[in-house]
Amino acid sequence: MDSGGPALGRTHFDTARVVVAGLLVLTTLLLLPWLPMGVRGSVTTVALLAAGVLGSASAALRARRTTPRDRRPWLLLAIAGVTAISGNAWSAAMGSDPVSSPSVVGDGLFAVALLIATAGLLSFPTARRRGAELVVMFLDGLVAGGALLLIVSVLVYPQLLDSSARDGSAAQALALLLPLLDVVLATVAVLLLLRVSRSQRLGLGLVATGFLLYAVGDLTFAVRAAEGSFVFGTVLDLGWIAGYAFFGLAAWAPLPSEDEDTGRGLPESIGTMVVFAVLLVAAVVQVTLGESRNPNGAQAVAWLVLIVAAGVRQVLLTADNAALRRGLERRVAEQTEHLRQLARQNELLLDSVGDGIYGVDRDGRVTFLNPSAGEALGYTLAELEGRPAHPVLHATTVEGRLVPWEECPVFAAMSTGQVQVADDELLRRADGSTFPADMTAAPLIDDDEVLGGVIVFRDVTQRREVDRIKDEFLSVVSHELRTPLTSIRASLEMVADGHLGPLSAGATRMVTVALESSERLSRLINDLLDLERLETGEATRSHTAQPARDLLEAAARQIEGMAGSLGVGIEVGRADGVVHADADQVMQTLTNLIGNACKFSEPGSVVTLESGPTATTTATDTNTATATATDTAAAGRAAEAGAVVAGPQVLFEVRDHGRGIPADMLSSVFERFEQVDSSDTREKGGTGLGLTISRQIVTRHGGRIWIESEVGVGTSVFFTLPAA
Repeated sequence: MDSGGPALGRTHFDTARVVVAGLLVLTTLLLLPWLPMGVRGSVTTVALLAAGVLGSASAALRARRTTPRDRRPWLLLAIAGVTAISGNAWSAAMGSDPVSSPSVVGDGLFAVALLIATAGLLSFPTARRRGAELVVMFLDGLVAGGALLLIVSVLVYPQLLDSSARDGSAAQALALLLPLLDVVLATVAVLLLLRVSRSQRLGLGLVATGFLLYAVGDLTFAVRAAEGSFVFGTVLDLGWIAGYAFFGLAAWAPLPSEDEDTGRGLPESIGTMVVFAVLLVAAVVQVTLGESRNPNGAQAVAWLVLIVAAGVRQVLLTADNAALRRGLERRVAEQTEHLRQLARQNELLLDSVGDGIYGVDRDGRVTFLNPSAGEALGYTLAELEGRPAHPVLHATTVEGRLVPWEECPVFAAMSTGQVQVADDELLRRADGSTFPADMTAAPLIDDDEVLGGVIVFRDVTQRREVDRIKDEFLSVVSHELRTPLTSIRASLEMVADGHLGPLSAGATRMVTVALESSERLSRLINDLLDLERLETGEATRSHTAQPARDLLEAAARQIEGMAGSLGVGIEVGRADGVVHADADQVMQTLTNLIGNACKFSEPGSVVTLESGPTATTTATDTNTATATATDTAAAGRAAEAGAVVAGPQVLFEVRDHGRGIPADMLSSVFERFEQVDSSDTREKGGTGLGLTISRQIVTRHGGRIWIESEVGVGTSVFFTLPAA
């Protein structure tokens, strides 16, 4: 858009509309017969000049501020307005009488103004047309223009030809030319009105209407001037004044954007109505107002051409509409086939998925079921469709009661619009048996409206059986290894202490390595046994009120020796809050976390321990979150990461400035035997079970644990415990 000034908007148009309406109402009131004719003549002159100046100035302003594609037509219209005003001014200055002594220069300027205005209307860009549409548009112009010319030939030209007022050849030629130019201008205005695009309909519609009114005013003047009855100061002068006013108002219409969809013009039905209405009016004028009801030779030829053109127009429209309909039907058929293929592909995809999938509507009733789900549940789609999924497919709890629908992950997914994941669901088969399943429930959303849900589940019976066997194996092996390992360690310690005699340097190194390995194996066995007791619920707990500062300071003292050997300092910062917890298990968690922080910190760095009260638990995702232990805003930050408000909590933080943990590892560091680097077990020591044990302890206390880390900056481990 041109930078010459601010864009024309709706506010400018509303203001201009009020001004134009006021001008027309005031002029109409002043042209009523209650004022003397002389005064009314002056009113017409002033109103005509004012409307012309305002219209031309508005068009010039529009040309300066409009889009580049519309600049030329508005500039031409502004020039046409100035030319017409110049004609009025010349006639007034020369004292010409439009009836007895018309001004050749004035009428010549009017003719030039009409030609420039016609060129301006033809310059407006409209929606692109196909070949058939261009032919129809030409025929519309032929019919409308021919009909208007017939009307003029009946109402105007007989009077002009009979008038003796214009005895000069130039004046006589201009008198005959001006109505013809008015017909051409009116025809172009009608075509513009019919073909204007949607984005330009307001502005160009007002332009076309304005020039139609001006042409009507001109033709009325021509007839009355030829009859010798024209005088300034009647309401018939409103055709010119309203034409200028509408033309000026159009210049203030909101500008269409460069990339706005122009769309098509008015519907063809409206175009047909307008064209045939003009043709009908011409016929009525010919029959009722013509000198004879039978047209003369030229008029008869004109009528024949118009009738043929109108008929050809309708034939072309019918053929074009039929072709468009066939093309549309073909595209609909192609799209239908494409959609059918897509539906078939989606159906094949669902059928080939190994996981069970079923869908529900917004009321929780089954809508579809893939073969894997049917095989796992023992149902067919016909048996389940329309039935409520929750009471039919979801098993009861250990206590024998069905979990309420409001607590079902499927209900939560459809209520919140978010995916819900559950790894402890029990589903019921058709024969009444149950099986454990991992389940994901996702909402079906269309235009922000939840239409139902899609549930994906997987039978984890075999996986849980494997986990049980693995746990039993580890438990048995751990117990069976502990007794002989104790004997081995005792024997190695006796040898190392010299109870069996002095050792050579090589023997001492070998015994030391064996003793360190046995200690590492002992720690692994102890960790495995601790994890087993925690998972089976056999670990004893004694929950009492424990000041968080006492726990942090005791853990710091306990790990101080190892930290000193690594050159790492331990600092207890803010330590507020009292927890209701088992002191030994909390100490085990803290020493695990502080030990990890020390191992992965650079010598000379400091591990910071802090705690503080908060009103939330941590994130449901136990791996990552955003929170600080020293700020009460931790509640809000944890909530953003998925936290669930669960009463007063105390938030602990163990923060180091070590190498950090990559983001793709945060989801796995709490799993058994996981290390960030596979070489850490050898270089840093440890069993890879510390974080797993810490998670079990914190979870069984009703808290959560998660990690926030940035590579190269450091790591913070957070966990919460219930406040006392």
